[in-house]
Amino acid sequence: MRTAPDTRQRPRIFYGWYLVAASFTCNALTSGAYWQGFQVFFLPILREFGWSRAALSGAFALRQIETGAFAPILGFVVDRIGPKPIIMLGGVLLGLGMVLISYTFSIWSFYVFFAVASIGASGTSHAIGWTVVIVRWFRRLRGTALGIGVSGPIFTGVVLFVLAWFVDEVGWRWTIRGTGLALVCIIIPLASLIRMSPQAHGWLPDGDRPRPQRRPDDAPLDAEAERQERRARRAALEDDSGVTAGVALRTRAFWMASSVFMAMFLGTSALQVHQVPFFESKGFTTAEAAVTVSLVFLASGVGRIGAGFLADLFEVRYVLALMVGMQALAWLYLFVYGSTALWASVPFTIFYGISFGAMVSVRPVLLAQLFGTRALGSLAGMLQATALASGTIGPVFMGWIFDINQSYDVAVFTFIVTTAVGLPIAWAIRPSGSPAERRRRARRLGQRMRGHP
Repeated sequence: MRTAPDTRQRPRIFYGWYLVAASFTCNALTSGAYWQGFQVFFLPILREFGWSRAALSGAFALRQIETGAFAPILGFVVDRIGPKPIIMLGGVLLGLGMVLISYTFSIWSFYVFFAVASIGASGTSHAIGWTVVIVRWFRRLRGTALGIGVSGPIFTGVVLFVLAWFVDEVGWRWTIRGTGLALVCIIIPLASLIRMSPQAHGWLPDGDRPRPQRRPDDAPLDAEAERQERRARRAALEDDSGVTAGVALRTRAFWMASSVFMAMFLGTSALQVHQVPFFESKGFTTAEAAVTVSLVFLASGVGRIGAGFLADLFEVRYVLALMVGMQALAWLYLFVYGSTALWASVPFTIFYGISFGAMVSVRPVLLAQLFGTRALGSLAGMLQATALASGTIGPVFMGWIFDINQSYDVAVFTFIVTTAVGLPIAWAIRPSGSPAERRRRARRLGQRMRGHP
């Protein structure tokens, strides 16, 4: 006879989706106020202090060094104590750093205060902490959930416009000060929602029900119960799969992946600092330049969610190669056709935005397919560290080129070359944990559990 059925009612909305929403909101604010939104403060600070663009860009380059150096430590700590306390502490440090920046009195004080905010932003961002949370709550829908969870920056344009309005009304110092306080008050409650695993609450990843317990004399399960049993097997398989960080770091696949993201991040890190100044150098008004930032991040939402969805269906290297190719085309368009009017910048913002967004959601999926989830935090930190190594060069290089030539064209041509170099490397990466391979392994495991050879 069968055991009594599990009568617990399935929640209308799986709790994992609340965590996805929290990640989305936290990253929308962090990106809009700090990672991307700080462009709004770039020129006001230059005008007040009279520093060169290269000098001010140096703080952003140091941000990349600091973030890259801190990422492996952050990933290791997240794997040990969980992401919740890290995200909370990051929110406090980010807010404190922003408040301190409002009291800047010299280039060196700006560097120090900016470093405090950078450490905090690393803790709150989707690169490690929120990624680990979402990966633990989803498996079949992992790519899609990650794509949505890291898509918060699509609202960067909205936050940027709000900040620009406040800068005009009350000045950059009061705007940064208020932003820092607001970040603390919002990020901490969002982080408090984090729960480490669905199993602790009686569910499997993706909201699947646990398989019913059966005795040897039980009758065969119906089709729905069989599906639940297969899902449980796949979940158990993925929980047990994976290698340690030390093993992964000795593989060629990890360093090939790192090379791809290094090639791309040289240009993306530079544009994060110089996108508004770049389009202003082409004759755009500040408002028009801000529109291009908004368009990039709207398009990035398509890339983040779309790449995550595709990664659930196809081998992730195909998505990775498509992403690299689109970004190379974006830089090529910007170099060949330029942008003398807002409408002419739209093709660039679409191609660049989609590829930039895809880069964010593909990284954790690629790591999970290559090495499993056993040390995902540590590996995400290491991959970010190696990628950000090139990000220390990008902002200063682009600012230095402008200081010499009064034009960014040489920098843009350089980014065409470096991005194109990453294309064949991306194509050569062959994860052993592709969706098709995971299904085959799950079938083999199911056969062993049923006693078949």
